[in-house]
Amino acid sequence: MTTVETSQSDTELSHRLLVLASLMMTVAALLWGAIFAWFGEYAAAAIPWAFAAISFVMLVFCRHEKGYPLLRTSQLLLSLLMPFLLMWELGGFINSSAVVIWSLTSPMGALIFSGRKQAGYWFLAFLLLIGLGALIDLQPYHDNFRLPDHLITLLFVMNLTGVSLVAFILLTYFLGQKDRTLTLLSAERRRSDGLLRNMLPEAIGERLKHKQHPIADRLDNVTILFADISGFTSYAMHRKPETVVSFLDKVFSRFDEMSTARGLEKIKTIGDAYMLCGGLTNDAAAGAREAAAFALDAMAYVNTLAGEEHNELGLRVGLNTGPVVAGVIGQSKYSYDIWGDAVNVAARLQQAAQTGDILLSDKTAGFLDDHFSIELQGEMALRGHTPVKTYRLLGEITDA
Repeated sequence: MTTVETSQSDTELSHRLLVLASLMMTVAALLWGAIFAWFGEYAAAAIPWAFAAISFVMLVFCRHEKGYPLLRTSQLLLSLLMPFLLMWELGGFINSSAVVIWSLTSPMGALIFSGRKQAGYWFLAFLLLIGLGALIDLQPYHDNFRLPDHLITLLFVMNLTGVSLVAFILLTYFLGQKDRTLTLLSAERRRSDGLLRNMLPEAIGERLKHKQHPIADRLDNVTILFADISGFTSYAMHRKPETVVSFLDKVFSRFDEMSTARGLEKIKTIGDAYMLCGGLTNDAAAGAREAAAFALDAMAYVNTLAGEEHNELGLRVGLNTGPVVAGVIGQSKYSYDIWGDAVNVAARLQQAAQTGDILLSDKTAGFLDDHFSIELQGEMALRGHTPVKTYRLLGEITDA
C-alpha cells in the first residue's frame, strides 16, 4: 500500500469513527436531557438537547469526508462546552454530579482526530474550564430546586462510568492504531531490507543502513563475468515487445537464481548483457571457480532454451580476475558497481568471444587448478588494451 493510499484509508477510518462517536454523544445527550426534564430542570435539559440538535445538523451537513474538518472542530468544541454549561446551570461540581468531567472527552478526542499538538490546546482549555468551575462552586447557590441526593449520586456514577468508558474506548482505538502503524512500519522495513538485498551485497546493505557514506573498497582478485546473448538484436526486431521482455526476464531471472546459489554477486544488466562477480569475500579461488561453473551452467541453459524455442540465440562469455574498486553510487536509486582495468578486460573478452565460447584470462585460469578443462587460445589483441593470454573454458572436471 502506498503512502497516499494509507493516508486516504486513515482519513476514511477517522471520519467513520468521528461519526460513530458523535452519534453516541448525541444519544447520551438526549438521555441526559430527558433525566433533567423529568425532575423539572428544563433549563438544564435544554443544554444537552441543544447539543444533540446541533450535532445532528452537523452530522447531516458534514456527512461526506470533505466535511470532516468542520465536523471534527464542532464536536470537539461542543463536547468541551456543553458539560461546563450544564455544570454552571446546575450550580457547581456537586449539584451537577461533576458533569464537567465529560469535557475531558474533548482533548481525548483531539488526540485521535487532531494530533498531540492540537490536543494540548484543547486540554489547556479543559483545565481553564475546571478553574472557572471552581469559582462557580464558591458562589452561593440560590435556586430553590435541587436534584434529589440519590439522583445526584446516580449521576455521579453515570458520569464517571461514562467518561471512563469513553476513555477506555479511545485508548483501545489509539493502541490499535499504534499497533497497526508498527505493523506497517515493520512490513515496510522488511520490504526495504528486501530491496536492499536485491540491489546490494548483504554486507554493503548493512553498512548503508548504518549511514556509512561513502562506501568504497579496493578489492584484489575479484573475478568479473560478462555474458552477452548473441543474435538478440535481430531476435527483438521481429517479435512483439512483450515477447522480447518476457524472454529476457526468463533468462536473467534464471541467471539470478544460479548466481545466488553459487554465492556470486550480480552487478547489473546492460541491455542483453549480464554482469556478475565472484570473490568479493576475499576468497579469490572459490570466486573464480564459482564464476566459471556459472558460465557453463548459463551457456547450457541458453542453448537449451534456444532449442526449445527454435531460435538462433546463443551466449558469449568473458571472465577475468584482478583488482577492482567497488562502491555505492547515487542517492535516490542506489547502485553497487565495480571499476578498474580488470572489468574492462572481462568486457573485452566477452566481446571477442564467438557464440558458444567462454573466454578466460590467464589470471582467471590460474585459479581454476584441476577443477576445469581449459584450452589455450594464445595471446589475443583486445580493443583498447595490450594483448592478453586467453583460454577457452570447455567444461568442469568431475571425479569418476
